[in-house]
Amino acid sequence: MAKIPDKQGVFFELDGVLVERAQLAADGSIPFLPGALAALGRVDPDHFKLFVATSRQDIAFGDVKEKDFTRFCEAFLGRMHDERIAITKMYSCPYHPKGRGRFRRESVFRKPGPGIFKMAQQEFDLNLQRSWMIGHTTADVLAAQRAELGTILVRTGQAGQDGEFTVDAHFVEADFADAIARVNQFEFAQRC
Repeated sequence: MAKIPDKQGVFFELDGVLVERAQLAADGSIPFLPGALAALGRVDPDHFKLFVATSRQDIAFGDVKEKDFTRFCEAFLGRMHDERIAITKMYSCPYHPKGRGRFRRESVFRKPGPGIFKMAQQEFDLNLQRSWMIGHTTADVLAAQRAELGTILVRTGQAGQDGEFTVDAHFVEADFADAIARVNQFEFAQRC
C-alpha cells in the first residue's frame, strides 16, 4: 500500500458486517451487530470517508423487495445523522446474471467486480491503495483486491466460508469493531 496519506476511504458491507441483515426490526430499529455502531464512531473523519459497498442479490432473486431495502437505507442514514457519523455514499448493486426480471443482468458494480470502488475513486478522488474494505464474504475480499484496497475479513456473517472464491485477506478480525481497531492501528503506524 502507498505511504502517502491523502483521500482515503473505509468501505464496508452491511449484511454480516454491520448488521445481521439489512432489514429493519419489527419496531423499525436497525439491528446492529454488537459493537458495530460504536466502532463506526471511532473512524476518524479527518482521515477517512465512509462508504457502504453492498451487492444485493437478495433483491435480484426476489427475497427482499427493493422498496424494503430503500426503507432500510433511509433509516440507516437517519441513524447515522443522529449519531453524527458521516456516510459519504451508499453503493449498492441489485443485479445478478441469474436474477429475476429487471434485476437479471451482469453489472460491473456487483462484487467480485471492482466497479463500486472504481466509481468511488472517480467521484471522490480517493487513493484506493490507502483505502480499506471490511467484508464477510470471499467476493467482498476479491472485489477489493481487484481494486487494490486493503482487505479485512470479519468472522461474523459468512466469515469467508461462502466457498465462492479462494482469497487471502490482508487481515482477519473477529468483528467490525476489531476491524476498525486494526485500520486505526495500521494508519497510526503509517503516520509515525
